[in-house]
Amino acid sequence: MRKKSTIAMVVTVSLLAFVFLSVAATGCGGSATSTTAGGSTTTGTAGGGELVVGAALGLVGDAAPGDVPAADAMSYAVDELNKAGGVAGYTVKLVIKDMKSDPALGATVAKELLDAGAAVIVGPAFPGMGAGVVQTAAQAGVPVLCGTSTQPEYVVIGGAKAYLVAFGDNVQAAAAAEYALKQGYKTVYTLTSPDLSYTARLPEFFTETFENGGGTSVGNDNFSIGQQDFAAQVTKIAALNPAPDCIYTGMFPPDLGVFVKQLRAAGVKSVLIGADGVDQQAFIDFAGKDAEGVVFSTHGFPTEGSKFQAFVEGMTAAGKTPDAPALGSLGGDIIDVIKAAVEKAGSIEPAALAKALEELENVPVINGTITYKGTNGVPQKTVFIAGIEDGKFVLEDQFIPAFIPEP
Repeated sequence: MRKKSTIAMVVTVSLLAFVFLSVAATGCGGSATSTTAGGSTTTGTAGGGELVVGAALGLVGDAAPGDVPAADAMSYAVDELNKAGGVAGYTVKLVIKDMKSDPALGATVAKELLDAGAAVIVGPAFPGMGAGVVQTAAQAGVPVLCGTSTQPEYVVIGGAKAYLVAFGDNVQAAAAAEYALKQGYKTVYTLTSPDLSYTARLPEFFTETFENGGGTSVGNDNFSIGQQDFAAQVTKIAALNPAPDCIYTGMFPPDLGVFVKQLRAAGVKSVLIGADGVDQQAFIDFAGKDAEGVVFSTHGFPTEGSKFQAFVEGMTAAGKTPDAPALGSLGGDIIDVIKAAVEKAGSIEPAALAKALEELENVPVINGTITYKGTNGVPQKTVFIAGIEDGKFVLEDQFIPAFIPEP
Protein backbone atom coordinates (compact mmCIF):
# COMPACT_ATOMS: atom_id res chain seq x y z
CA MET A 1 0.00 0.00 0.00
CA ARG A 2 1.30 3.40 -0.87
CA LYS A 3 1.52 6.12 1.73
CA LYS A 4 -1.86 7.81 1.86
CA SER A 5 -3.19 11.09 3.13
CA THR A 6 -6.79 9.94 3.27
CA ILE A 7 -8.49 10.99 6.50
CA ALA A 8 -11.80 9.33 7.28
CA MET A 9 -13.50 8.42 10.53
CA VAL A 10 -14.12 4.69 10.79
CA VAL A 11 -13.63 1.73 13.18
CA THR A 12 -10.63 -0.44 14.51
CA VAL A 13 -9.85 -3.74 16.16
CA SER A 14 -7.24 -6.63 15.51
CA LEU A 15 -4.77 -9.72 15.94
CA LEU A 16 -6.16 -12.73 14.34
CA ALA A 17 -3.32 -15.01 13.83
CA PHE A 18 -2.14 -15.14 17.37
CA VAL A 19 -5.16 -15.14 19.67
CA PHE A 20 -4.70 -17.89 22.22
CA LEU A 21 -8.30 -18.93 22.80
CA SER A 22 -9.56 -22.44 23.37
CA VAL A 23 -11.49 -23.47 20.30
CA ALA A 24 -13.98 -26.30 20.51
CA ALA A 25 -13.43 -29.06 18.00
CA THR A 26 -15.69 -28.78 14.98
CA GLY A 27 -17.07 -31.77 13.13
CA CYS A 28 -13.96 -32.14 11.00
CA GLY A 29 -12.64 -35.15 12.82
CA GLY A 30 -9.14 -34.18 11.66
CA SER A 31 -9.91 -34.84 8.01
CA ALA A 32 -10.63 -32.51 5.12
CA THR A 33 -14.39 -32.24 4.89
CA SER A 34 -16.85 -30.15 2.94
CA THR A 35 -19.86 -28.30 4.28
CA THR A 36 -22.36 -25.94 2.77
CA ALA A 37 -23.95 -22.95 4.44
CA GLY A 38 -27.04 -24.02 6.32
CA GLY A 39 -25.95 -27.65 6.14
CA SER A 40 -27.47 -28.32 2.73
CA THR A 41 -26.72 -27.67 -0.91
CA THR A 42 -28.42 -24.54 -2.13
CA THR A 43 -30.03 -24.08 -5.50
CA GLY A 44 -29.97 -21.15 -7.87
CA THR A 45 -32.63 -18.47 -7.94
CA ALA A 46 -34.91 -18.07 -10.91
CA GLY A 47 -33.00 -16.61 -13.81
CA GLY A 48 -29.82 -16.66 -11.73
CA GLY A 49 -27.48 -19.42 -10.69
CA GLU A 50 -25.15 -20.42 -7.92
CA LEU A 51 -22.04 -18.62 -6.70
CA VAL A 52 -19.69 -21.09 -5.04
CA VAL A 53 -17.44 -19.58 -2.37
CA GLY A 54 -14.66 -21.96 -1.36
CA ALA A 55 -12.81 -21.72 1.95
CA ALA A 56 -9.52 -23.53 2.63
CA LEU A 57 -9.24 -23.01 6.38
CA GLY A 58 -7.32 -24.41 9.32
CA LEU A 59 -10.16 -25.76 11.43
CA VAL A 60 -7.67 -27.62 13.61
CA GLY A 61 -4.12 -26.61 14.51
CA ASP A 62 -2.46 -23.20 14.76
CA ALA A 63 -4.87 -21.37 12.45
CA ALA A 64 -8.00 -22.58 14.26
CA PRO A 65 -8.27 -19.68 16.77
CA GLY A 66 -8.91 -17.33 13.83
CA ASP A 67 -10.30 -19.63 11.17
CA VAL A 68 -12.99 -21.39 13.22
CA PRO A 69 -14.75 -18.15 14.29
CA ALA A 70 -14.45 -16.84 10.72
CA ALA A 71 -15.90 -20.07 9.28
CA ASP A 72 -18.89 -19.94 11.63
CA ALA A 73 -19.45 -16.27 10.78
CA MET A 74 -19.23 -16.86 7.02
CA SER A 75 -21.77 -19.67 7.30
CA TYR A 76 -24.16 -17.40 9.21
CA ALA A 77 -23.63 -14.48 6.81
CA VAL A 78 -24.29 -16.68 3.76
CA ASP A 79 -27.47 -18.05 5.34
CA GLU A 80 -28.70 -14.50 5.95
CA LEU A 81 -27.72 -13.40 2.45
CA ASN A 82 -29.63 -16.26 0.85
CA LYS A 83 -32.69 -15.56 3.01
CA ALA A 84 -32.65 -12.05 1.55
CA GLY A 85 -32.57 -13.38 -2.01
CA GLY A 86 -28.84 -13.94 -2.55
CA VAL A 87 -26.73 -11.48 -4.47
CA ALA A 88 -27.39 -10.09 -7.96
CA GLY A 89 -29.72 -12.98 -8.72
CA TYR A 90 -27.32 -15.67 -7.52
CA THR A 91 -27.71 -18.01 -4.57
CA VAL A 92 -24.49 -18.42 -2.59
CA LYS A 93 -23.08 -21.82 -1.71
CA LEU A 94 -20.27 -21.90 0.86
CA VAL A 95 -17.94 -24.89 0.71
CA ILE A 96 -15.50 -25.16 3.63
CA LYS A 97 -12.63 -27.64 3.60
CA ASP A 98 -10.16 -28.20 6.42
CA MET A 99 -6.50 -27.86 5.40
CA LYS A 100 -5.57 -28.66 9.03
CA SER A 101 -3.20 -25.68 9.35
CA ASP A 102 -0.78 -27.73 7.25
CA PRO A 103 0.98 -25.70 4.50
CA ALA A 104 1.50 -28.92 2.53
CA LEU A 105 -2.27 -29.40 2.26
CA GLY A 106 -3.05 -25.90 0.99
CA ALA A 107 -2.68 -26.65 -2.72
CA THR A 108 -4.55 -29.95 -2.45
CA VAL A 109 -7.53 -28.42 -0.68
CA ALA A 110 -7.57 -25.45 -3.05
CA LYS A 111 -7.72 -27.85 -6.01
CA GLU A 112 -10.67 -29.65 -4.39
CA LEU A 113 -12.47 -26.31 -4.02
CA LEU A 114 -11.77 -25.39 -7.64
CA ASP A 115 -13.14 -28.77 -8.70
CA ALA A 116 -16.27 -27.94 -6.67
CA GLY A 117 -16.72 -24.83 -8.81
CA ALA A 118 -15.36 -22.13 -6.49
CA ALA A 119 -15.30 -18.70 -8.17
CA VAL A 120 -13.49 -17.16 -5.20
CA ILE A 121 -11.48 -18.78 -2.40
CA VAL A 122 -10.90 -17.74 1.21
CA GLY A 123 -7.46 -18.72 2.50
CA PRO A 124 -6.23 -19.70 6.00
CA ALA A 125 -5.00 -17.37 8.73
CA PHE A 126 -1.22 -17.49 8.19
CA PRO A 127 0.67 -16.45 5.04
CA GLY A 128 2.85 -19.57 5.07
CA MET A 129 -0.25 -21.75 5.16
CA GLY A 130 -1.86 -19.75 2.37
CA ALA A 131 0.96 -19.87 -0.20
CA GLY A 132 -0.19 -23.09 -1.85
CA VAL A 133 -3.79 -21.91 -1.83
CA VAL A 134 -2.91 -18.64 -3.58
CA GLN A 135 -0.64 -20.32 -6.14
CA THR A 136 -3.18 -22.99 -7.05
CA ALA A 137 -6.05 -20.52 -7.30
CA ALA A 138 -3.93 -18.12 -9.38
CA GLN A 139 -3.24 -20.85 -11.95
CA ALA A 140 -7.00 -21.13 -12.40
CA GLY A 141 -7.49 -17.35 -12.41
CA VAL A 142 -9.53 -17.46 -9.19
CA PRO A 143 -9.06 -14.63 -6.64
CA VAL A 144 -8.14 -15.35 -3.01
CA LEU A 145 -9.22 -13.44 0.09
CA CYS A 146 -7.81 -13.91 3.57
CA GLY A 147 -10.08 -12.87 6.40
CA THR A 148 -8.06 -13.28 9.57
CA SER A 149 -4.45 -12.44 8.75
CA THR A 150 -3.09 -8.95 9.33
CA GLN A 151 0.34 -9.75 7.85
CA PRO A 152 0.93 -7.69 4.68
CA GLU A 153 3.14 -10.35 3.07
CA TYR A 154 0.03 -12.50 2.56
CA VAL A 155 -0.84 -10.53 -0.57
CA VAL A 156 2.38 -11.64 -2.31
CA ILE A 157 3.34 -14.86 -0.52
CA GLY A 158 1.98 -17.11 -3.26
CA GLY A 159 3.60 -15.20 -6.09
CA ALA A 160 0.18 -13.92 -7.18
CA LYS A 161 -2.09 -11.17 -5.91
CA ALA A 162 -4.33 -11.95 -2.95
CA TYR A 163 -6.39 -9.69 -0.69
CA LEU A 164 -6.46 -9.19 3.05
CA VAL A 165 -9.92 -8.58 4.48
CA ALA A 166 -8.54 -7.57 7.88
CA PHE A 167 -6.42 -4.43 7.95
CA GLY A 168 -2.67 -4.94 7.55
CA ASP A 169 -0.22 -4.65 10.42
CA ASN A 170 1.10 -1.48 8.81
CA VAL A 171 -2.43 -0.03 9.01
CA GLN A 172 -3.20 -1.02 12.60
CA ALA A 173 0.23 0.12 13.84
CA ALA A 174 -0.18 3.44 12.02
CA ALA A 175 -3.57 3.95 13.65
CA ALA A 176 -2.11 3.19 17.08
CA ALA A 177 0.70 5.69 16.48
CA GLU A 178 -1.68 8.41 15.31
CA TYR A 179 -3.84 7.77 18.36
CA ALA A 180 -0.75 8.17 20.57
CA LEU A 181 0.13 11.46 18.88
CA LYS A 182 -3.44 12.69 19.40
CA GLN A 183 -2.99 12.06 23.12
CA GLY A 184 0.08 14.31 23.11
CA TYR A 185 2.62 11.50 23.58
CA LYS A 186 6.05 12.62 22.41
CA THR A 187 8.28 9.60 23.13
CA VAL A 188 7.94 5.86 22.66
CA TYR A 189 9.97 2.78 23.62
CA THR A 190 9.29 -0.35 21.57
CA LEU A 191 9.61 -4.09 22.16
CA THR A 192 10.19 -6.41 19.20
CA SER A 193 10.34 -10.16 18.70
CA PRO A 194 11.91 -11.58 15.53
CA ASP A 195 10.05 -14.86 16.11
CA LEU A 196 7.09 -13.76 13.96
CA SER A 197 6.69 -11.12 11.28
CA TYR A 198 3.72 -9.85 13.32
CA THR A 199 5.79 -9.07 16.42
CA ALA A 200 8.82 -8.01 14.36
CA ARG A 201 7.19 -5.50 12.04
CA LEU A 202 4.43 -3.90 14.10
CA PRO A 203 6.95 -1.80 16.11
CA GLU A 204 8.67 -0.76 12.86
CA PHE A 205 5.39 0.48 11.38
CA PHE A 206 4.44 2.24 14.63
CA THR A 207 7.80 4.00 14.90
CA GLU A 208 7.75 5.19 11.28
CA THR A 209 4.29 6.70 11.72
CA PHE A 210 5.07 8.13 15.15
CA GLU A 211 8.23 9.85 13.93
CA ASN A 212 6.46 11.07 10.81
CA GLY A 213 4.02 12.86 13.13
CA GLY A 214 6.79 14.46 15.20
CA GLY A 215 7.26 11.83 17.90
CA THR A 216 10.61 10.36 18.99
CA SER A 217 11.69 6.77 19.56
CA VAL A 218 13.86 6.52 22.68
CA GLY A 219 14.81 2.86 22.33
CA ASN A 220 13.90 -0.68 21.37
CA ASP A 221 14.55 -4.07 22.94
CA ASN A 222 13.92 -7.65 21.85
CA PHE A 223 11.95 -10.43 23.52
CA SER A 224 11.10 -14.03 22.69
CA ILE A 225 7.59 -15.40 22.28
CA GLY A 226 6.81 -17.64 25.23
CA GLN A 227 9.21 -15.77 27.50
CA GLN A 228 8.34 -16.14 31.18
CA ASP A 229 10.53 -13.44 32.70
CA PHE A 230 10.89 -9.89 31.36
CA ALA A 231 13.18 -8.59 34.11
CA ALA A 232 15.92 -7.61 31.65
CA GLN A 233 13.56 -5.61 29.44
CA VAL A 234 11.74 -4.03 32.37
CA THR A 235 15.02 -3.00 34.05
CA LYS A 236 16.09 -1.10 30.92
CA ILE A 237 12.76 0.69 30.65
CA ALA A 238 12.67 1.56 34.35
CA ALA A 239 16.16 3.11 34.05
CA LEU A 240 15.07 5.58 31.36
CA ASN A 241 15.01 9.17 32.58
CA PRO A 242 12.68 10.67 31.67
CA ALA A 243 10.35 7.73 31.28
CA PRO A 244 8.85 7.29 27.79
CA ASP A 245 5.33 8.59 27.34
CA CYS A 246 4.28 5.23 25.91
CA ILE A 247 5.52 1.71 25.21
CA TYR A 248 4.46 -0.09 22.02
CA THR A 249 4.67 -3.79 21.27
CA GLY A 250 2.98 -6.55 19.26
CA MET A 251 3.33 -8.88 22.25
CA PHE A 252 0.16 -10.86 22.95
CA PRO A 253 -1.20 -12.98 25.81
CA PRO A 254 -0.16 -14.88 27.78
CA ASP A 255 3.26 -13.16 27.45
CA LEU A 256 1.77 -9.67 27.62
CA GLY A 257 0.09 -10.35 30.95
CA VAL A 258 3.39 -11.39 32.49
CA PHE A 259 5.17 -8.37 31.02
CA VAL A 260 2.67 -5.75 32.18
CA LYS A 261 2.59 -7.13 35.72
CA GLN A 262 6.38 -6.95 35.96
CA LEU A 263 6.39 -3.51 34.33
CA ARG A 264 3.96 -2.05 36.87
CA ALA A 265 5.71 -3.81 39.76
CA ALA A 266 8.88 -1.93 38.74
CA GLY A 267 7.01 1.36 39.02
CA VAL A 268 6.84 2.11 35.28
CA LYS A 269 3.69 4.10 34.55
CA SER A 270 4.14 4.69 30.80
CA VAL A 271 1.03 3.92 28.76
CA LEU A 272 1.21 0.47 27.17
CA ILE A 273 -0.10 0.30 23.58
CA GLY A 274 -0.60 -3.00 21.77
CA ALA A 275 -2.21 -4.59 18.71
CA ASP A 276 -5.22 -6.79 18.03
CA GLY A 277 -3.78 -9.71 19.95
CA VAL A 278 -4.67 -7.88 23.16
CA ASP A 279 -8.37 -8.15 22.38
CA GLN A 280 -9.20 -11.07 24.64
CA GLN A 281 -10.81 -11.31 28.05
CA ALA A 282 -8.07 -13.70 29.18
CA PHE A 283 -5.63 -10.79 29.27
CA ILE A 284 -7.78 -8.80 31.71
CA ASP A 285 -8.44 -11.89 33.80
CA PHE A 286 -4.72 -12.58 34.18
CA ALA A 287 -3.31 -9.05 34.47
CA GLY A 288 -6.07 -7.72 36.73
CA LYS A 289 -5.48 -4.13 37.88
CA ASP A 290 -2.26 -3.99 35.87
CA ALA A 291 -4.32 -4.16 32.67
CA GLU A 292 -5.86 -0.78 33.50
CA GLY A 293 -5.06 1.88 30.92
CA VAL A 294 -3.72 -0.52 28.28
CA VAL A 295 -4.74 0.59 24.78
CA PHE A 296 -4.77 -1.49 21.58
CA SER A 297 -5.92 -1.57 17.97
CA THR A 298 -8.64 -4.02 17.02
CA HIS A 299 -11.09 -5.01 14.24
CA GLY A 300 -14.39 -3.76 15.64
CA PHE A 301 -16.34 -2.93 18.76
CA PRO A 302 -19.91 -3.68 19.91
CA THR A 303 -21.14 -0.13 20.35
CA GLU A 304 -24.89 0.26 20.80
CA GLY A 305 -26.66 0.07 17.46
CA SER A 306 -23.51 -0.88 15.52
CA LYS A 307 -23.39 -3.45 12.71
CA PHE A 308 -20.84 -5.35 14.80
CA GLN A 309 -23.25 -5.65 17.71
CA ALA A 310 -26.13 -6.66 15.43
CA PHE A 311 -24.01 -9.27 13.66
CA VAL A 312 -22.82 -10.93 16.88
CA GLU A 313 -26.34 -10.87 18.32
CA GLY A 314 -27.65 -12.43 15.10
CA MET A 315 -25.05 -15.20 15.28
CA THR A 316 -25.96 -15.84 18.90
CA ALA A 317 -29.66 -16.05 18.09
CA ALA A 318 -28.81 -18.54 15.34
CA GLY A 319 -26.92 -20.71 17.80
CA LYS A 320 -23.50 -19.73 16.46
CA THR A 321 -22.20 -17.55 19.31
CA PRO A 322 -18.57 -16.71 18.36
CA ASP A 323 -15.84 -17.52 20.89
CA ALA A 324 -13.83 -14.61 19.46
CA PRO A 325 -16.33 -11.94 18.29
CA ALA A 326 -13.76 -9.62 16.69
CA LEU A 327 -12.31 -12.46 14.62
CA GLY A 328 -15.75 -13.86 13.89
CA SER A 329 -16.93 -10.51 12.59
CA LEU A 330 -14.24 -10.72 9.90
CA GLY A 331 -16.16 -13.65 8.44
CA GLY A 332 -19.02 -11.23 7.91
CA ASP A 333 -16.63 -8.77 6.28
CA ILE A 334 -15.52 -11.50 3.85
CA ILE A 335 -19.06 -12.10 2.63
CA ASP A 336 -19.72 -8.35 2.39
CA VAL A 337 -16.63 -7.96 0.18
CA ILE A 338 -17.63 -10.87 -2.07
CA LYS A 339 -21.17 -9.48 -2.35
CA ALA A 340 -19.81 -6.07 -3.38
CA ALA A 341 -17.49 -7.65 -5.97
CA VAL A 342 -20.35 -9.64 -7.55
CA GLU A 343 -22.58 -6.57 -7.69
CA LYS A 344 -19.82 -4.49 -9.25
CA ALA A 345 -18.87 -7.19 -11.74
CA GLY A 346 -22.43 -8.14 -12.61
CA SER A 347 -21.00 -11.62 -12.98
CA ILE A 348 -19.65 -14.57 -11.02
CA GLU A 349 -16.86 -15.31 -13.50
CA PRO A 350 -13.55 -15.41 -11.57
CA ALA A 351 -11.80 -12.98 -13.92
CA ALA A 352 -14.63 -10.46 -13.56
CA LEU A 353 -14.62 -10.84 -9.77
CA ALA A 354 -10.84 -10.34 -9.64
CA LYS A 355 -11.14 -7.13 -11.67
CA ALA A 356 -14.01 -5.89 -9.51
CA LEU A 357 -12.09 -6.55 -6.29
CA GLU A 358 -9.27 -4.28 -7.47
CA GLU A 359 -11.74 -1.43 -7.90
CA LEU A 360 -13.75 -1.74 -4.68
CA GLU A 361 -13.83 1.50 -2.75
CA ASN A 362 -15.48 2.50 0.55
CA VAL A 363 -17.48 -0.73 0.77
CA PRO A 364 -19.57 -0.89 3.98
CA VAL A 365 -18.70 -4.03 5.98
CA ILE A 366 -19.40 -5.22 9.52
CA ASN A 367 -16.29 -3.36 10.68
CA GLY A 368 -16.50 0.08 9.07
CA THR A 369 -15.51 0.40 5.42
CA ILE A 370 -12.92 -1.23 3.19
CA THR A 371 -11.10 -0.03 0.05
CA TYR A 372 -8.86 -1.99 -2.34
CA LYS A 373 -8.65 0.57 -5.13
CA GLY A 374 -5.13 1.97 -5.35
CA THR A 375 -3.68 -0.67 -2.99
CA ASN A 376 -1.68 -3.85 -3.48
CA GLY A 377 -4.31 -5.94 -1.72
CA VAL A 378 -3.69 -4.64 1.81
CA PRO A 379 -6.85 -2.57 2.22
CA GLN A 380 -7.54 0.81 3.62
CA LYS A 381 -9.85 -0.13 6.46
CA THR A 382 -11.32 1.31 9.62
CA VAL A 383 -9.26 0.63 12.73
CA PHE A 384 -10.81 0.60 16.18
CA ILE A 385 -8.82 1.74 19.18
CA ALA A 386 -9.99 0.14 22.40
CA GLY A 387 -8.80 0.49 25.97
CA ILE A 388 -9.27 -1.13 29.34
CA GLU A 389 -11.01 0.82 32.09
CA ASP A 390 -12.36 -0.59 35.35
CA GLY A 391 -11.67 -4.09 34.09
CA LYS A 392 -13.74 -3.67 30.92
CA PHE A 393 -13.05 -2.99 27.26
CA VAL A 394 -14.06 0.50 26.11
CA LEU A 395 -13.97 2.14 22.69
CA GLU A 396 -11.48 5.01 22.48
CA ASP A 397 -11.52 5.91 18.78
CA GLN A 398 -12.17 4.64 15.26
CA PHE A 399 -10.61 5.88 12.03
CA ILE A 400 -8.47 5.11 9.00
CA PRO A 401 -4.93 6.42 9.60
CA ALA A 402 -3.80 9.36 7.46
CA PHE A 403 -0.22 8.03 7.07
CA ILE A 404 0.30 4.38 6.23
CA PRO A 405 3.87 3.00 5.96
CA GLU A 406 4.85 0.79 3.05
CA PRO A 407 4.40 -2.88 4.05
